[in-house]
Amino acid sequence: NVVGVQFAARDKMDYAISVILNSSLQVALGLIPVLLLLSFIIGGVHLTLVLPPLLVAALALTAILGTVIIYDGESTWLEGLVLMGLYGIIAVSFWWG
Repeated sequence: NVVGVQFAARDKMDYAISVILNSSLQVALGLIPVLLLLSFIIGGVHLTLVLPPLLVAALALTAILGTVIIYDGESTWLEGLVLMGLYGIIAVSFWWG
């Protein structure tokens, strides 16, 4: 994500959004299968892909809001503030949920 921030600082928003979204997707698609297989090898509790409802709701809300914000191709400080607020709410809900 550092590269995405550097692109954003150089006013290349298309590249910044692409780098940030694709890096998150690559980590998720590459890390989850590896962790799933390692949980069987290491032993103990086996990792399953059954997610709690709060996590599913948080992922869905994040995906929907991210799509809505990226859809118009522009970004404003208010949209960034909304995203930071959403992530703060999600963190608080997991902390006390």
